[in-house]
Amino acid sequence: MWRDICSTRVDSFFHGICEEVFVVSCVPSWFWGPIVTLQDCLAAFFARDELKGDNMYSCEKCKKLRNGVKFCKVQKFPEILCIHLKRFRHELMFSTKISTHVSFPLEGLDLQPFLAKDSPAQIVTYDLLSVICHHGTASSGHYIAYCRNNLNNLWYEFDDQSVTEVSESTVQNAEAYVLFYRKSSEEAQKERRRISNLLNIMEPSLLQFYISRQWLNKFKTFAEPGPISNNDFLCIHGGIPPRKASYIEDLVLMLPQNIWDNLYSRYGGGPAVNHLYICHTCQIEAEKIEKRRKTELEIFIRLNRAFQEEDSPATFYCISMQWFREWENFVKGKDGDPPGPIDNTKIAVTKCGNVMLRQGADSGQISEETWNFLQSIYGGGPEVILRPPVVHIDPDILQTEEKIEVETRSL
Repeated sequence: MWRDICSTRVDSFFHGICEEVFVVSCVPSWFWGPIVTLQDCLAAFFARDELKGDNMYSCEKCKKLRNGVKFCKVQKFPEILCIHLKRFRHELMFSTKISTHVSFPLEGLDLQPFLAKDSPAQIVTYDLLSVICHHGTASSGHYIAYCRNNLNNLWYEFDDQSVTEVSESTVQNAEAYVLFYRKSSEEAQKERRRISNLLNIMEPSLLQFYISRQWLNKFKTFAEPGPISNNDFLCIHGGIPPRKASYIEDLVLMLPQNIWDNLYSRYGGGPAVNHLYICHTCQIEAEKIEKRRKTELEIFIRLNRAFQEEDSPATFYCISMQWFREWENFVKGKDGDPPGPIDNTKIAVTKCGNVMLRQGADSGQISEETWNFLQSIYGGGPEVILRPPVVHIDPDILQTEEKIEVETRSL
């Protein structure tokens, strides 16, 4: 997010991709010497950049060029941090590989120096999860990966079909190309162990609570799982959507009351669910949608069959195939929601005040009746009409051709 202000500062905040993975690209070639650390690369990446002289920035408020400082700060830290070291330099005529060794920590990568002051982030340290390495030159080479097994905390090398256990020193001495770090928290591990111990006790309770397996998976793996969210298996009315009823057991896990109370008091969220039931409102809506699908499909098939049987239609109506595919997916049950209004803007072009079919447009041809049927339901447009040219035949020529045909048959 850029915020241009009429002063000497320009802020740039970077947010995580999909809220889970954040990508940083660093150039190790900025440093010269025997030792380059990952912290050096990050410091260079986040270094302030003065905007002055020929590099002044244009202020959107005063519409003038201003001196300023551009800098980057992280507003929200992801669970998985992907750091890409730019080891390939591409020039106009050639490409080279940067083979400078960059030392990186296996544990405790501290990102506190790069955190925005107003960031709510609490956990700012990361442990190494995996490393991708490139062996070779800029023009050819081979990729391998080192990954840590969470079950035994041992490192393994993955080289095509070969998997080999390696030492930590082998990983640390690797020429890293891409580094994957996971947010680490001893407190989160203690909390997981505490909940696991409570599950083993299994105190009897009068109420049972259902919780999202998806959120529980975050709790088991994330340092900061966030508030409990049961909305992945609930509809807006608080019940089970009919389409999820057949596999609801795969989406939820039943917990005793003491476990729910512990999780809810710490993480909040919800809503609390004690009873699973199919939502009656959603069921009625689903039946209406299914009836609508069936009706629209049957009418279209009937109208299109009649259109195909016409020998010489007077007019053709063109329809965007992009919109038609969305509608087809809806009536065939592949998409739960109906499409929006018909959008023929991509296939239409206006010439001399007339709407015509754009050359090479992704379009289909339907009858006037079919167009009126679809347009009455979905609206939209514009109308794109094709009228085949009318060929006028001279009666004398037609009579001569018929005479020749009769004579030919008599031979």
